[in-house]
Amino acid sequence: MTGVKAGGGELGGGSGAKASGGPPSSTAQQRLGQSGSVLARGMGVAPEPAKAAAQPPPPRSNQYSGGPPTSGSASNNILGTVTRPPMPAGGMGAPSVPQAKSGIPMNTMASTMPSGAGAYPNLPGNMGPAKGYAAAAKSEINAWKTTPKAPTEGPAAVAVGRAKLAGRKDAITMRDGKPVAPVLTKYQIVFVSAELAPYSKTGGLGEAMEGLSIALAGLGHRVMVITPRYDQYRNGWDTGFWGSVDMGGKKEKVHFFHAHQQKVDQVFVDHPCFLERVWGLTGTKLYGPEWGADYTDNQTRMAYFCKAALVAIKELQLGGFTYGEDCMVVVNDWHASLVPMFIQAQRDANPNLWKNTRTAFLCHNAVYQGRFKLEPNMANILGVQQKFIDSITFNMALKIGKKNVKTACINTMAAGLKYADRVLTVSPTYALEVSTDPEKGVELEGLFKLGRCTGILNGVKEGVSPSNPVFVQKAGLTCGPFTTATADYAKSELKAAYRRTSGLPDTPGPLMTLIGRLDVQKGYDLLLEALADVLPDTQMQVVIVGAGRADLVTMTKAMEKKFPSKFLYAGWMGPERYAALAGSDFTLLPSRWEPCGLVQMEAMRMGTLPIVAPTGGLKDTVEDGVTGYWSDAEMTNDNRLCDKSIQSIAQVLRRAAKEHIASPQKMSQMRKAAMAAASEYSWTNSALQYEVVFEEVGAKNVLKPGQFVTLETDKQVC
Repeated sequence: MTGVKAGGGELGGGSGAKASGGPPSSTAQQRLGQSGSVLARGMGVAPEPAKAAAQPPPPRSNQYSGGPPTSGSASNNILGTVTRPPMPAGGMGAPSVPQAKSGIPMNTMASTMPSGAGAYPNLPGNMGPAKGYAAAAKSEINAWKTTPKAPTEGPAAVAVGRAKLAGRKDAITMRDGKPVAPVLTKYQIVFVSAELAPYSKTGGLGEAMEGLSIALAGLGHRVMVITPRYDQYRNGWDTGFWGSVDMGGKKEKVHFFHAHQQKVDQVFVDHPCFLERVWGLTGTKLYGPEWGADYTDNQTRMAYFCKAALVAIKELQLGGFTYGEDCMVVVNDWHASLVPMFIQAQRDANPNLWKNTRTAFLCHNAVYQGRFKLEPNMANILGVQQKFIDSITFNMALKIGKKNVKTACINTMAAGLKYADRVLTVSPTYALEVSTDPEKGVELEGLFKLGRCTGILNGVKEGVSPSNPVFVQKAGLTCGPFTTATADYAKSELKAAYRRTSGLPDTPGPLMTLIGRLDVQKGYDLLLEALADVLPDTQMQVVIVGAGRADLVTMTKAMEKKFPSKFLYAGWMGPERYAALAGSDFTLLPSRWEPCGLVQMEAMRMGTLPIVAPTGGLKDTVEDGVTGYWSDAEMTNDNRLCDKSIQSIAQVLRRAAKEHIASPQKMSQMRKAAMAAASEYSWTNSALQYEVVFEEVGAKNVLKPGQFVTLETDKQVC
C-alpha cells in the first residue's frame, strides 16, 4: 500500500499530515492556542455552488411486479455468513487457515462456527434469521385486522416473530393508535461516528451508521448516534445544553443539536471547528479542503469530538433522561477511537466511573489510522496521563509505504484497538485479513488479533428493492417494480432506456457500471489500464459513476473520448444511480482491498452481477460463477500499477462479456441467484449478530417490565 495516507482525507480520514507527507505547519499546542475558544477557525475553503438535483422520470405501471420478490434461497455459504454467531477471526486462538498469496478461501470463518440452527433455534434452515423471524410472525401479522398493519419484513417483523417464538401472547397489541410488540432485551447503544447518512458521508461509514442504528432501534433498543454538525441540518434542533471539556488545559464549550428519526437519537456536536469548516453544504469536505488533502487540525478537533461524545452520553437528557453509563458504546474508525481510551483514563482516576459501560471499536477501513507526528505536551492537550500517549506511540511512517521515513508517531486507531472491550469490523474475511496479514492490517495486525477482531457483514435496507414501489419511484426505475420472476424482462427495458438517455448505441454486449470513488483502493487505476486492453476487441460498454482523484478523472475523460460508443463518464449521481445500476448487466469492483462494500450487495438486489477482486467483504458476498465473477487473483496491495493485476481484470472482463453473449440462460440463473443471496444481506441480520456480541461483552440489559417497540417501516429507502 505504498504512498497511501494513514489518515486519508479522500476516503474518510484526515491524518493531520500534509498531502505530501510532510509535517504540519505548527504544533498541536500552537494550533490550539492560536484558535482561542474556536479549535480551528478559518481553515475551510469556499463552498462550491449547489448542483440541481436530477429529476428521474416517473415509473410506469408495475407491469413486471408479478410473483414474490425473490424465489429460491441463498447458498449455504451465504446463509452461514449471516446466520452463524460472530466469532473472532480464525477462532479463539491463532488463525485456523494459513495465509496464501491468492487470498483466503470464502467464508473461512463461517466454516469453523456452529450451525445456524444453534444460533437461532426454531427457525427454518433455508433462510437467514431476519427472514426466519418474519416467517414466524407472518400468521400473527396477517391476523391483525386493525390499521395500520405491522410490516411483514425488517426489524418490526423480527420483533413480532421473536415475541411469538418466546411464547408471548401479546406479540402484537395496539398502543396509542399504533401496533406494538414486546421487547425481550433492551440495550442502550451509542454509536460515535464522524459520518452519518444522509447528513454526512464520504463512503460506506455514513450509510452503515444510518442503516445499523435504525435496525437496532427497530428491534427495541434505545439507540443514539453522535456525530459532528458540519452543516445547518434541517432536522436538527438546538438542545439548549451547554457544557465543557478540557482541551490543552482550558475549558472548551460543548453544545449539541438533536434529531429523533426512525426511533434513533441523532446528536450533533455543534462547534465552529466543524460547522465553519466549509460554509454551506460541506459535501465530502469533512476531513480536508479537497480530495486527498487534510485540515491541519484534524487531530485536535477529532479528540475534542471524542470528549464531547462522553459528555453527550453522561449529561445530555433526551426524552427526559440521559443515556448514562449503562451503555454499549460503539466507536467507528480512527476519528472516534480515542473514546475507549478516555473512558479508561477516567476509570483510572475514579474506579466508580463507567462501571457498567462496555465499548467496541468498529473498523470500517484499517488503512486510515489517524497517524500524527508525536509532539511535546500531547498528554496535556488530550488531558490524559503520559502512559496513555506512550501506549499509542509507534515508530511508523506518517504516510503508509515501506519506503517512507519512519518517525515517532501517535496512531489514533491503536487507542480503539487497545482499550475497547471488543474489536469489530465489517465482514468476516476482512477480520481475518487485518488480523493475519501485515499489508491488510497495515502494521496493526497484532492489535487486531489481540482485540479478538470479529467480522459482521454490513447490510442493505430491506426497502432498497426493485419490488418496493417507493424505492422504484425514488430511484427512477421506469419499468416499474420487478421481481426475480420478471427481472430478465425488466432489466432489458431498463438497459435500453439508459442507453437511449445516455447516448450509448445498442449492442449485444453487456453494459457494465462502476459506482464509487475513483481511487487506488477501488483498483480504479488498474481497471482503466485493463479497459484500454479489452475495449478495442470486446463487445461491451462501461459507465463510470463517481468522483475522485483529479488525475484519474482526467484519464477517465480521455478514455471517454477514445471510446465514445463504449465508455461513458456519468460523474456523480444521487438516487438515480440505482436506475443505472439496475439497467446494467454487471457492476465492477476490482478493489485492492475492500472491508465490506455496499455497491455489490445493492447491485445483486437488482439482479446486476458483480465482477470483483476476491478480497474482504467482496469474497464474503459474491460467489464466483454463481452470483457474479471473481478475478483469478487478488489485486496488488502496492499503490503502483501491476501487470499481473491488470491482466487478471482484463481476463475476467472478457470472460463475463463472452458468457453474457453466449449463455443468456446462465446469466438469467445467476441473476436470480444474486437476487436471492442479496435478500439476506440486510441490516436486520447485521443487527441480530451485533446483539450477540453485545451480550457476550456484558452490555447491561436495561429492560423494564411492559416495554414495547412500535412496528413501523423504514421510511428512508435511498
